[in-house]
Amino acid sequence: MPDPLSPKAAAAAGFNHYTRQYSSPVYALSCLLLEKGARAEQATTATFVALHPLWLKSSLSGDGAAAAAYKECIRQCAVLARNRSRSASALNWDDHVASALWYGIQLPLPDISRILECSIPELKARLRGIREQMAAAHSALPAVHRPSAG
Repeated sequence: MPDPLSPKAAAAAGFNHYTRQYSSPVYALSCLLLEKGARAEQATTATFVALHPLWLKSSLSGDGAAAAAYKECIRQCAVLARNRSRSASALNWDDHVASALWYGIQLPLPDISRILECSIPELKARLRGIREQMAAAHSALPAVHRPSAG
């Protein structure tokens, strides 16, 4: 039986808590970036597998722990998305990521700025551009005729 007070056991227990704390938002981000399904589950699992060695080295703590989880998730999703075209989206990958963080999982701007490593004014400009692209794509869609309910 392993010694429950050993540093390795304590680190493993802390990582289990970290995984429980961030698995839902990381999975939600994976679903937004890759669509719900096996690929999102694969990206989520790969995220925590990649973070485990960092946790054991005590490299993840505080606010950096959340940012690290999202950054690694984005990296894992990018790897999985390379082999699949995103023709359904009018956004490039970087804008798709920013949109998922802001509109999808609704992180605060300072957190997104830290994750994407850009300034808040730059992020606001990017989000404004995303809104404009999405509005233009929406206005280009054909009007749908809906019969009245009368």
